Amino acid sequence: MCPLIHNTIDPHGFSESAPSTIETCQHLKLALYQGSYGKNTETLEVRWLADDVHKRIGNFYHQSDNYIDIVGSDAHPNNVDLIHTLKNKLLEKESSFIRTYQLLTDENVYRLFVEKIRITEKTETEVKFVGCLFMVPECENDGGEGDIIRQQLLENLRKEREINRVKDLFVNMVSHEMRTPLAVIQGAVDLIEHCNDKLSDGDRKNYLQSIKRAILRMTRTMDTVLILGKVQSNQLSFQPLSSDVVLFCKNIINEIENLNEGRKIVLQISKSFPRSIDIDTTLLYHIVSNLLNNAIKYSDPETLVYLNLVFDEETLTIYVKDSGIGIPSKELKGIFKLFHRGSNAKGRKGMGIGMFIVKHCIALHNGSIEVESKEQEGTIFRVKLPIAHRN
Repeated sequence: MCPLIHNTIDPHGFSESAPSTIETCQHLKLALYQGSYGKNTETLEVRWLADDVHKRIGNFYHQSDNYIDIVGSDAHPNNVDLIHTLKNKLLEKESSFIRTYQLLTDENVYRLFVEKIRITEKTETEVKFVGCLFMVPECENDGGEGDIIRQQLLENLRKEREINRVKDLFVNMVSHEMRTPLAVIQGAVDLIEHCNDKLSDGDRKNYLQSIKRAILRMTRTMDTVLILGKVQSNQLSFQPLSSDVVLFCKNIINEIENLNEGRKIVLQISKSFPRSIDIDTTLLYHIVSNLLNNAIKYSDPETLVYLNLVFDEETLTIYVKDSGIGIPSKELKGIFKLFHRGSNAKGRKGMGIGMFIVKHCIALHNGSIEVESKEQEGTIFRVKLPIAHRN
């Protein structure tokens, strides 16, 4: 079996010498190319990085070496216009993409091909790109080895498509989250710059407060992105320290209330709550702040949000309750998935990252989380964190 299927099909870092260094095997045939597309002239040019294209990926029906002839003329009738769609894809935001289609070979049969393309440079007039075209192996007469490679290859492609989809979704979400506070800052700055002499001290103070809140929102968005990176690279760890949990949570509440003018979070504490607990406050911050932010985000401005802290000798239990839009029952199991947004959350800001981070931080604390929710009635989250007893 070819040991380098995934790496072999990656066009990252192509060079003129690539054909001589790319590894192939008897089941995986590929050809590399460089290309450019003129935006104004709509001219597409593709140059193979090796002369033996037919040897690398098989002979085609009309025996042409020209990329446009091969992909444009030998494609299965059920495939869309592959040249036209390629031009359109090169103009989109994605930096790389994958296409699958069938091409007619000289045996007068259609075989499955996969094409992976990466954009290397984009200007106002031209898009430059590199790519590889390879034939998905058939499984006959090889004792099953070709079928294993075929399935592995298709699974790698499926995963890569999903990675690209999630990456694009993430970029769009972060861009959207940053756009609103930037607009607030721009509007406030313009008013202060052009109408400063007409503004009262109170109005000027309000605009400055708006700028501060917008900056805090942007900072929180970027902090969320950084924490997500740490979560996915396993850089977060459990490090308990003796901490005043009540004071810590009060500070979180103040931070969130300052970001959400007019909102009120009610803190409730069980009797005999100790002054200090051995707990990881970094993890606790991400748990409490994300749950409270979601409670505010998905509830009406005039409603209250409740944070209840209950302590016994072994466990800290945290309740976060709101009277918001609730979570559809069929979606409860998926709320901790990365980028999950509820079907009833349209029109409300969010990136679908917070609950994923909450779940991970609770797991690092060896804790648990439960949720009860009804649409249009509200949601209660119950988090249980074992108390760390240091020697």
